[in-house]
Amino acid sequence: MDQAESFRQIAEVLRAAQRTAIEVENAPEKRKRLRSFSVQEAAALLGTTPRQLRQAAGLAPEGKGIAPRARLDFPELQAARAALGRMPRRDPARGEALATVVFTNFKGGSAKTTSSVHCAQYLALQGFRVLLVDLDSQASSTAQFGLDPATEVKASTCFTAWLRRGAGAAPDLAASLCQRTYWPGIDLLPAGAALAEAEETLARRAASGEAEEILYFDELAAFLSAVAPRYDVAVIDTRPDVNMLMTTALHAATGLVIPTRATMTDLASTAEFFAHLASYTADYHAAFGHGLDFAFARILVTAYDPTDRSQEALLALLRERFGARVLPEPFLHSRIMGTAGFGKETLYEYEPSTDRAAYNRVIASANAVNQSIEDELRRHWGRAA
Repeated sequence: MDQAESFRQIAEVLRAAQRTAIEVENAPEKRKRLRSFSVQEAAALLGTTPRQLRQAAGLAPEGKGIAPRARLDFPELQAARAALGRMPRRDPARGEALATVVFTNFKGGSAKTTSSVHCAQYLALQGFRVLLVDLDSQASSTAQFGLDPATEVKASTCFTAWLRRGAGAAPDLAASLCQRTYWPGIDLLPAGAALAEAEETLARRAASGEAEEILYFDELAAFLSAVAPRYDVAVIDTRPDVNMLMTTALHAATGLVIPTRATMTDLASTAEFFAHLASYTADYHAAFGHGLDFAFARILVTAYDPTDRSQEALLALLRERFGARVLPEPFLHSRIMGTAGFGKETLYEYEPSTDRAAYNRVIASANAVNQSIEDELRRHWGRAA
């Protein structure tokens, strides 16, 4: 057996294992599905009391009230939110445009995908219409939502298809690429190995220097503009290096979130990311006369262990030097993350059967992080945080 054939066999075995895991863990439908929520959980998400929630559910269309020990599925939660008058959706009439949050950094292992997926799910739970855009060919965000990147994502079903479009492309092409997920509030532009072609296409266009109707770095912004009426927020997960797809994300960004662990190695990599960002924005300004005007750019400390003195010292240093550039709360490290991840669940999907206190601590940190990001979006729209 030659080396290429050996590598192919390894790939096929691992792909088959991934497909089996997805199907077994999500029997009988063989697709991931979103759990229901207790009355207490739902009330907390809506910022109300269980009693008020039961009243609101009775006012919703076809509302029949909620029994004390009942559970609500996501559509029921949204109906109650609407009945309470707490839908946060943006108002285009007030000039509130689609907001785009880009999670990016140079270093892998910084919890970039974990942070972006949890952000998307948190915003959906708050009532926003969210598009999660996976621009990483490793496709971890795509797999998190139960799709097999190897078999279910082709060049015709990811961002590559947008770049392939010709003059006669269907006007609803962008919308057709946004796939519904088992989260009713989240659609997904999936990723896979087929994104390699998108990277090559963008690099070729950048090198050609030819005049174009849409410049290569504005392609993601053009895509998002085409689907903007359907969403309030787009969350972008990027690949951890300098690449053309990440550049398109920067040009589409309302704001940046830069996840990093509180270690010297991770902070050194983050420093190089900011050096690249400074150089790129300066070059762009020199070429076009204006910069990339982000509404916010925030450092998010991830996998934080408050009992580790070195991490505590580095977080204190970051806050001392950069102040509001650092999100107020770190995303805590917890073994609960591993327990939930074993079943391919996020913290917002996981229901602990034991050690509720540990779960409460880590979900509180996730909520604090994501509420800070939501506050940035609200300020961008001119709303109160």
